[in-house]
Amino acid sequence: MKKFRKDDELDDLDLDNLEFEEEEIKEKKDSKTKISKIILNIVLIIAIIKLGANVFERYYFNEFYYKAPNLLGLDLDEAKKTISKSALNIREMGEVYSDLPYGTVALQEPTEGTIVKRARNIKVWVSKESPSVFLDDLVGMNYIEASSLLNKNGMKVGEVKRIKSDLPINQVIATSPKSGEPISRGQEFDFLISNGLE
Repeated sequence: MKKFRKDDELDDLDLDNLEFEEEEIKEKKDSKTKISKIILNIVLIIAIIKLGANVFERYYFNEFYYKAPNLLGLDLDEAKKTISKSALNIREMGEVYSDLPYGTVALQEPTEGTIVKRARNIKVWVSKESPSVFLDDLVGMNYIEASSLLNKNGMKVGEVKRIKSDLPINQVIATSPKSGEPISRGQEFDFLISNGLE
């Protein structure tokens, strides 16, 4: 009988231990759930704050971005129409010599495809009338003098090639187009110049 009572006592003890362990496991699960909920809430709060800050920054600082359109070759009215379809502005800066037809946009800044903010001014320069110019023959001149003369007359320097020659270094051997003929302002000149006998 005594032995039987001891077994009963043991059974009572085991049941108490089991209930205690179950409560501990439950508490651990609850605490893990609470921690994961807290972490999730913190992450959500940070995401909401970041999103709100981005929206505020975009609207407050007007930071919507656009690609600059290509206005080259358009007459001024067409360029203004093109710009009016976007949130950008156009600003006339003057005239430049160009190969493009007179009165069309010959130069723009920023260039086509550049990412710009909303309401940014796209600066444009219109092509000047390009009357023909007679230049002295550049062959035999020093390249630096010849390129300076071109720039003064509204021309551009194009490709420059150097070759071995018994002529003095930097002397112009040939140009394309040939100088000494009527040439339009804004035209590019390619040079062949002497590199000496190196």
